[in-house]
Amino acid sequence: MIEITVQGRRFPARIAGRLRDGDFDGRDSKSITLAADYATAAALFQDGAPWAIVVGGAAGETVYDNTDFCVVGDITVHRDGTVTVKMGRLTALEKTLETIYGGETQ
Repeated sequence: MIEITVQGRRFPARIAGRLRDGDFDGRDSKSITLAADYATAAALFQDGAPWAIVVGGAAGETVYDNTDFCVVGDITVHRDGTVTVKMGRLTALEKTLETIYGGETQ
């Protein structure tokens, strides 16, 4: 079973990832699909929101920290009652600007 944790809550989810996502400023991204409405997804996933992927099995759970994917992208509402939230890593330019200026880069 695959779940995510975000803001202290757990949700069953499907995760897909892309390297150099051309639809998201060329940044690495992950798309998280979960059963929720737009308002819930928008409240949970914000820039800088720490989140993790939890994979459970007979041997227990493994948690994969995904706080590097800290930039929120599109939130897509589907007819089946799910939403997909795209979260991305900072680009090389954003990392450089953050190093030079500190704080927010957007």
